Amino acid sequence: MESRDGWNNRVLIVDDQEEIHDDFEEILKPGLSGSSTDELAKSFISEVDDNFLPEFELFHARSGEEAYEIVKAGKESNRPIAVAHIDVRMPPGIDGIETTRLIRQIEKDIEIVIMTAYTDKSLSEIVRDMELLHKLLYIRKPFAREEIQQITLSLVEKWNVERELDEKRRQLTDSNQRLEAVLDSTGDAIGMFDIGGRLQFANQWYEGLFDLTEEALKQMSPEELRACTNKRFQIPDLLDSERDSFSESRGDVVEAIAGSRASQRKLFYQMEAPVRDSKKNVIGKIIVYRDMSKELEIEQMKAEVLRLRNELETVYSFDGIIGKSKKMQDVFALMQQAAESNITVLIRGESGTGKELVARSIHFNSRRKAGPFIAVDCAAIPETLIESELFGHERGAFTGASTRRIGKFESANGGTIFLDEIGEMQPALQAKLLRVLQEREIQRLGGTTNVNIDIRVIAATNKDLEAAVRAGEFREDLFYRIAAFPMVIPSLRERIEDVALLAEHFLKKHAANMGKSIREISGKTLHLLIGHDWPGNVRELENAMERAVLLEKTAVLQETSLPTHIYSDVFSKQVYGSERSVLTKEIIPLEDVEKHSLIHALEVTDNSITKAAHALGISRATIHRKLKQYRLLDED
Repeated sequence: MESRDGWNNRVLIVDDQEEIHDDFEEILKPGLSGSSTDELAKSFISEVDDNFLPEFELFHARSGEEAYEIVKAGKESNRPIAVAHIDVRMPPGIDGIETTRLIRQIEKDIEIVIMTAYTDKSLSEIVRDMELLHKLLYIRKPFAREEIQQITLSLVEKWNVERELDEKRRQLTDSNQRLEAVLDSTGDAIGMFDIGGRLQFANQWYEGLFDLTEEALKQMSPEELRACTNKRFQIPDLLDSERDSFSESRGDVVEAIAGSRASQRKLFYQMEAPVRDSKKNVIGKIIVYRDMSKELEIEQMKAEVLRLRNELETVYSFDGIIGKSKKMQDVFALMQQAAESNITVLIRGESGTGKELVARSIHFNSRRKAGPFIAVDCAAIPETLIESELFGHERGAFTGASTRRIGKFESANGGTIFLDEIGEMQPALQAKLLRVLQEREIQRLGGTTNVNIDIRVIAATNKDLEAAVRAGEFREDLFYRIAAFPMVIPSLRERIEDVALLAEHFLKKHAANMGKSIREISGKTLHLLIGHDWPGNVRELENAMERAVLLEKTAVLQETSLPTHIYSDVFSKQVYGSERSVLTKEIIPLEDVEKHSLIHALEVTDNSITKAAHALGISRATIHRKLKQYRLLDED
């Protein structure tokens, strides 16, 4: 397996025994096998994949002093060591604990694994220093090949992910500072309020408009702030000719004294817009007062504010896609190829598989990531409104069209438009969409001029479009236009090996949201989750985990908290087959049941003894004993 570009794969081995260094060279080198534990793995799978390890860069030290110098040199050259395996006893010279203490003084983030052949003491007894226990693991010699591989790989990935998160935090801080600078540079008075009406943010122009500091405005109650606003602003008495000249405004026209030191009253546009979180829930509103002398800048600045808001929502939202199965790896490869071009993409898959999440990921990893991502559910918009929703309309285009409206395609200019459930689009609108895709221009309803647009189109459907084409329900030419780069998102039952990863992610997510300290999923619960068919796919799994977290009263998620339909009949499907029932009068030998459960657990967990033991609720030693008991070590 190739390492990710830019990742730190540097690993240090500290031991006074030369054979330990030789073992690590063999264990951590991709494509090599030979330890006794490999024979165990081969007994469960017909072909062993020796390429799951990245290319580690190994460093060797025979003493604590040498290890310290290697770590110090890496720090000074900006090529730090990510993981260090350190033996406890290394005569003569300093031992592993003192070596760890010295290394921590110059490199606090290094992941350290303490190795010892002495089993009479626990790690806390050996270290006796809580500060050293930070980023510290403890393994006993002799260790298994897979144990070293998995620990090293996991810690290297952890080290790199933490560095990436630190960089993301720095970028977010910079982004917030840039946003405040942008809002101050607009010349508009901008205030943001929470759902209760309290001020959360005011730029310098908003402060000047009220002649109060942001802190003073924040201390006001919603009632006091409304009274202050009503005192400051009033509806102007305008002539009919003046009203007509401002009739194209998107907001209300108000009159105000711009601060107590202003020499005259001014007219402002007062505009309001809701502020939403990453789940699209309204969490407040933003109010903008714009000097009408800058009315020509209205559309440009609203687009800029919208773009910045979308960027912030992207930072705070979860856009990762979880999956290590072969089918998901194939999807990731297609997503990467799609992100590197501007080709039109058609995403196909069942409901709940995460088609919109894939579309967002493609957008935010493409050259268009700085532009807007506009999602349109073609099935949710009434037929009478969808054309106006997509292409916009001019004032007077139809009854109720009192102002010009910018449509979704125009709003997505410079970015990506996502057309979900495109198979539900009416035939009359399909012809107009085809023209937009061909000409890259739109015409608003009631308009006479074409508007050029620079957009990337991603469509999605769970419908059989080929059948719809044959039935005359979907245009064939439009189908071939949108299906330039098709990809299929597999259902969850097609990648059942990802269920455990997804379940753990949703557990952490919803436990954090609900303020619960649920640490893990019980083995039986995980067994039930893996055995369910998941007709609702990832969405159903998340809903089930959210419900279970809400109901769970202990620190370990139990199967009784799951929806009842998940664990009904799961045992019969996994142990006896889909056509045999637990209720049959046939008695199955206990040895067959136990043997089948053991094989199934290992298959689902990619032959991980640790994960299989956790899922079955037994120890690693028990699994090894059962393997020998049922002679599974000699079978394929």
